[in-house]
Amino acid sequence: MATAEIEAAIKSIPEKKESLRKALEALLPYSSSLASFTLEWKDLDYHISAIEKSIQDRFKDLQAKEAPRSAGAGSSPPELKPTPAAAQEPEATPRPELKSLCVAMDAQGLRSFLSERRKDFSAVRNELTPAIRAAPDPAKLVLDAMEGFYPPKFKGEKDGETQMIRKTYVNLLERVQGIAPEIKPAVRLQAKKLAMEWKGNMADSGGENGLEAMGLLQLIVSYSLVSEFEVDDILDLLVIACRRKQAVDLCKSLGFTEHVPDLIQKLKSRGKQLDSVKFVYAFNLEEQCPPGPLLKAYVMESKKAAKEVRKKGNNSSQSQNEAISKELGALKLVLKAVEEYKLEAAYPRENLEKQIAKLEKLRADRKRTAAAASNSKTQQQPNKRPWQSSISKPAVAVHTVLPVIQNQPPLGLADRAPYMDLGGSYATGSLYNHAGQNVSGTPIGLGGLRSPPRSYLYPSNSLVGTGGLYDRPVNHTGYPASGLPPSYGSSLYPQ
Repeated sequence: MATAEIEAAIKSIPEKKESLRKALEALLPYSSSLASFTLEWKDLDYHISAIEKSIQDRFKDLQAKEAPRSAGAGSSPPELKPTPAAAQEPEATPRPELKSLCVAMDAQGLRSFLSERRKDFSAVRNELTPAIRAAPDPAKLVLDAMEGFYPPKFKGEKDGETQMIRKTYVNLLERVQGIAPEIKPAVRLQAKKLAMEWKGNMADSGGENGLEAMGLLQLIVSYSLVSEFEVDDILDLLVIACRRKQAVDLCKSLGFTEHVPDLIQKLKSRGKQLDSVKFVYAFNLEEQCPPGPLLKAYVMESKKAAKEVRKKGNNSSQSQNEAISKELGALKLVLKAVEEYKLEAAYPRENLEKQIAKLEKLRADRKRTAAAASNSKTQQQPNKRPWQSSISKPAVAVHTVLPVIQNQPPLGLADRAPYMDLGGSYATGSLYNHAGQNVSGTPIGLGGLRSPPRSYLYPSNSLVGTGGLYDRPVNHTGYPASGLPPSYGSSLYPQ
């Protein structure tokens, strides 16, 4: 539709509104026949006036965009692609449960319904607008539902669950703007109170969450609260939410076209020059705020940030890698902007591509060096014999499966002589001497008191080493030449 046709249609709104008023007055005598007929002209007039104002504001934005194009004689600048939030979403027939909650103005039920489905919100997204539109007071229904999604002490967490909740209430507020329902004074006052609490909570929690800032801006737009805030406060919210896709559309809905140059200055001062470029093109400010210098300034800021990362990390390997990734990401974003807005003349892409290739090679080389160092360290480690704990079960435990040998003496400290390097020093006694036993080394027979199990005081390797228990010469006919009791039967352990 041409601009002239839109302007003519807007001018005909008062005439059509008057015709509607007369039609309503003609129906009033029959209102007693219908108990549900409670509509008054002031309600309709307020609703139509709100829609008329919204149309006029958007028409002014359209005229502002058309004027530079006409003066440029075909040299129109590239436009931003329409964002999903700005596009008209298709509507689907709402499921009965959802519609009944809205018709009944059950805000708590609506909140619970959406909370249960917030992980699969896309399944009900297109049903929300027709369902909320069916409510007797859509603006109040959404506002009442917001009380559960945004409690007074809501903080700025960044976990996934909180982010899903934020997206849900932002989507609800967008429905109010799309439906443009009548906002009664009491509802607007309630919305203002919530907005002020929201602003205070953001300040307490640091106020740097883009989705939270966008939600507050959407509340201001949907409930016509722009006049309740200072211009500078709203600009600060736009700076925080600048990376959100809906930021440009919210700026237009706020009627902040004349304040965009101030917004761009704020973005520049906070190192967000790249985000300011989309506002430059959305509001046709290329001459006033050339995008080329903005992108170059952003690259310089990214280099400074990378240098700061190295400094804080004492030039460690981790800080070097982090700095490279940060600078590389910034360059790729700038290259994308150059391609999108056709800025090769102001910022040659060859320079960007060379810098990107250099950093990618540096990062790859560092990864290879780190991997080679790790492999070398692994190969240099010698194969070590596993340490056998001294508390592990000694090899002598296998004796429990041997047959009982009559007259087998217990092994005393003399049996450990090889381990202690004190061979024969303790030949005169045993660990298990009993009353009446001769201490001269006479063995105790197994026919009387039986010796207790072998002590585990010594590690098993003491029994199997060189010169140990099993390689002693043994006299099979009697005691060994040393005069000590024989070891366990040597015939069971062939040499």
